[in-house]
Parts: sequence; C-alpha cells; structure tokens
Amino acid sequence: MKTNRRRSLGIFKWNLTAALLFGFISGVAACPIPVFQYSLEYWDPDPYDVVVHYNSELTANQQAVVDMLQAAERGEGHHANITVILNDHSQMNHPNPSGKAMPRIEVRYPMISGIRGSLWEGPLEKDIVEDLFHSPIRQEIAEKLLDRHAGVWLLLESGNRNKDNQARRTLEEELPRLENTLKVPDPSEEYGIDLGDIHTDIEFYMLTLNRNDPDEQMFINMLLGIERDLKDYEDEPIVIPIYGRGLMMYALIGEGINAWTLADAGEFLTGPCSCQVKAGNPGVDILMSIDWDSNVEQRSTYSLPGADAGGFFDRMEEAEDLFEN
Repeated sequence: MKTNRRRSLGIFKWNLTAALLFGFISGVAACPIPVFQYSLEYWDPDPYDVVVHYNSELTANQQAVVDMLQAAERGEGHHANITVILNDHSQMNHPNPSGKAMPRIEVRYPMISGIRGSLWEGPLEKDIVEDLFHSPIRQEIAEKLLDRHAGVWLLLESGNRNKDNQARRTLEEELPRLENTLKVPDPSEEYGIDLGDIHTDIEFYMLTLNRNDPDEQMFINMLLGIERDLKDYEDEPIVIPIYGRGLMMYALIGEGINAWTLADAGEFLTGPCSCQVKAGNPGVDILMSIDWDSNVEQRSTYSLPGADAGGFFDRMEEAEDLFEN
C-alpha cells in the first residue's frame, strides 16, 4: 500500500523544468521572504471553471443563478475564484451528447492544476451555488490564514477510530514541536536588504473533518480530487497542509503522516520562497468566497524584476536560445 507519500501534482513536473530554466538564466537566489507570508500577500487564487450547460433558454430563476455566478466572478458579493462559461447546447452540431439533464452546472479544477475531468456536476439552483462557494470548514481555514498562521493542517478522518486517533496524536505532538524549532530566515543578516515586515512567529493550526459531514461534501470532493488516487484511500486518514490564500499543498496518507513528512512540509512553508512565480510551487487552490485583496496587507516589499508571467516567459525564450546555441 502506498502510504508514505509527499507527492505534489503532475503539473508541477512541467513547472519544475520551467523553474530550472528561469533560475539558470536569472541567477537570482531564492526570495528570502518565507513561503507562507509571500504566498498570502502576493499569490491570487487560480479560478475554477464553472460551466453552465443549457439548451437555448433559461427561466427567470435559472437566469438569476447565472447572474449570481457572474457577479461572483466579477468580485461582487461572493468574490469567488471562478470563471463562468456559458455553454448553449442548442448552438452545437451535436447537442447534449452526454444525455445529462439540463440546465446544469459543471465545476472543473483550475486549468493550471493539470487536473482533468469534472470536480462536480449538479442542477442550476441557488442552494447549489451557495454550497459551491461556502462551507464552515472553508470559512475557518480562510480566517486562520488571514490571521497569518504559517499553515492549516486539515485532517480528513477515515472513520477508523484507531487510525484517526493516531494521526491526530501525531499532529498534536509534532506541530507544537515544529512551531518551536523551525525558524524563519533573518533576511537582514543573510541578504543585507530591507524586506519590510517579515512575519517571524510560526503558528500552525489543526482542523479535523469527518468524511460524512453533510455540510462539507462539496469541499470533501474538492480535497479528494487533488491527486489521482486519493479516493482509493477510504480507510486511511489524510492530512493536507493548506497555506497562502487557500493552496492545498499535497496529501499525506496513513503511515505517511509522521514526524518526518510533517517536518518536511513545515520547512517548506517557513523557508525562503524558492520561486516567486506561483506556478512553480506545489498546491491547488480551494474554491471559496473570500475577498483576499481587501483583507490581506502586503507587509513585505521584496520584488524580483521579471517575476511576473511576462518576464518569466521572456526568460524561458532566452533559455531556449541559450541551449540551442
């Protein structure tokens, strides 16, 4: 059984190559701001695709739900990280080949995640949209990240009491130890530059989630879809570290929830940011309703020229030219 794992997503393999080229050309050292702070202050959540499948016309109530989705996409009201796609099947050569009821909503992970297929499908109804954006656990995660916790460690219980208790005990023992032993690098000593207000206090937060919680089924589906085979581990507890603006880092499963793997994840979260380009770091964003920009103060000031997407791809082209010559 594959239990001792620290896997990131498949898309990270592509980004690793890009990041290596970027680093080779730029010759720039890691950003000295800790990952948990930089990701909170600068990395916007990637949008989920919310596809509305319909046939020619919508009723007034259905159109109101579409209007709600589009308002959330614009950041009005819900501020959800979504992209709304209207798919009128009456305009297609082969309308509704799946034969599924319409109108309906189909939710897909962010394209950059590399995760293909649907996260969820269901009717075009207001209550469904509310569940898509909101849940108590997601709200609590957002609150703790906004409080500048270095990471939220979410324990998804298996239902096996002995295994779940063992995973909980490991977290309860190791997270306080890591809070006391991990250190945020001192940028003034190591880099000799002013980086603004660097958050040096390390505080972790643990959350427990029952797989049968009726209010969290949408979120649980989201969690179990970030890696290809997580749904195969129904009888194992799963721990997912969450950081930044809701990035689900990767899954630790069963016996893989141990002092070594927790320390490894903690060191990443509190260490210097290795790549300012968000796509070069592990994680899939949570879909949730939170206005991050209005609630997060950018206290750090470090900026790397060309670290935006445009500069990144310019360096990719330079790297390709260099290798060809």
